Amino acid sequence: MAYFLLPITEIRHALGSERVKMITIRKAEERRHIEGKSQQTWMTFDSENQTDPLKNGFGVLKILNEEILAPGTGFVLHTHKDMVIVTYVREGMIVYKGPLGKIDILETKDFHAANVASDGKQYTFDASPNEDAHIFQSGFTPRKGALKKEGVKKLFTYADRKGILRLIASPDGRNSSLAIEQDVQIYSTFINKGNHMIHELSPGRDAWLHVVKGHILLNDLNLYTGDGAGLAMELSASFTAQEPTEILLFDLCKPIPDEVILIPSNGSTAHPLLKAV
Repeated sequence: MAYFLLPITEIRHALGSERVKMITIRKAEERRHIEGKSQQTWMTFDSENQTDPLKNGFGVLKILNEEILAPGTGFVLHTHKDMVIVTYVREGMIVYKGPLGKIDILETKDFHAANVASDGKQYTFDASPNEDAHIFQSGFTPRKGALKKEGVKKLFTYADRKGILRLIASPDGRNSSLAIEQDVQIYSTFINKGNHMIHELSPGRDAWLHVVKGHILLNDLNLYTGDGAGLAMELSASFTAQEPTEILLFDLCKPIPDEVILIPSNGSTAHPLLKAV
């Protein structure tokens, strides 16, 4: 008798189980806030908080930090595993130095993608003599065998993103987006009050939505500046702006499943459950 290994979610779907939808909310005030003399950081996912159900991120999205840097100051991000890092400079100008030594100057509305190997470091500094820098950094586990490219940057203006979900990064760099080493699509938009947007999710994909600034209604949930929402097993991300709003949306592949079940070729289930190593 032949057997096939399939993720548990696929098995439940094949056996006719009800599709389980879930939206996970992370309020702005629930983020870890670190305040120093020259820097403020808000961490959506806090790996040091062992009681936080999102301490390991949301799927392949492991880092989503908001940073405000004082002029002439900066920070070092030290990763303990291979990561794809995407930096968005919302305001100001920074100097970014990647683990391979390449230095990039990033200005307002620039997006930058870089690969950081395990135990690697990246350096980010506010290059302005008199203005704060406001940035967002997201981090993803890469595809196996990736991390071969130097950092690249691209400007996406307000006009580029106004009223549409503009593709910022993708695995194949389509539509003039940044090419990144993971099956993740990053979108950004500026949406006016009363406007509605729908982003359809392909089967087997999840999403994380972050309100950079403003107020939206996601289904029947109010989300404000700094709030985030993880969508699992949803057909789409559908939201309406309650005021002028800026959004970052991450369309995420599924991570490698932790559990599999043996299904014989005749369609009946077999036991036991097998834990993937």
